Amino acid sequence: MQPNLKVYNVTSLEFKTKSIFNDDLISQIRTIAGPDEDGDSFFADVYKGHRAFVRVRELDKDIRRFEIEFTYLALGGRRLPKSIPRIEQLIETLASIQEPMVFDCEVSFMFGKSLRPRCIISLPMKYIEAPNMPFDRIQGLHLVKLDDQIKYDIFLEAPAKGILMANILFKYTSRVDESLAGKILVEAEAIANRFVIKEQKDVRKA
Repeated sequence: MQPNLKVYNVTSLEFKTKSIFNDDLISQIRTIAGPDEDGDSFFADVYKGHRAFVRVRELDKDIRRFEIEFTYLALGGRRLPKSIPRIEQLIETLASIQEPMVFDCEVSFMFGKSLRPRCIISLPMKYIEAPNMPFDRIQGLHLVKLDDQIKYDIFLEAPAKGILMANILFKYTSRVDESLAGKILVEAEAIANRFVIKEQKDVRKA
């Protein structure tokens, strides 16, 4: 699972879930990546212009409850030693779980000047000036979409002229497989496109 964040204008992708593992699955994971003193196992990957980390964290030893946290960054890094457990090995192990899992996802976008991005709500926001205002500009917003419960949160910011940033939080239900990260990116992009209009299309490379 080596998603290309850059073609989506994404700087970071994080998703995590909690689940109860049976002894066989725990044994498989810890055979690949020996746990530290807290019972956590770590996996990593470095690929073209990206680095990634996964932590399998033991939350409750008695009921064998774990948290799996994936982090992908659009940053290059040095080649990893062969001794470092790879994320691909973890994905192959978790693919044996047939039940879908609910992931808490956080995806950060940065739309640069070359895309000529515009927000559906003008940023920085204009306001009626008054004496002794306790701030100088409104350059960000937190918007929430509800569907009985929170469907997604989006934080929008215009840190500089011609640049827009969006940080999106939502839940995604899926089995763990090689396509998981890509599906989360597609969902995040669909949400971002409701708020950010790009006058110049981005050129995607495989």
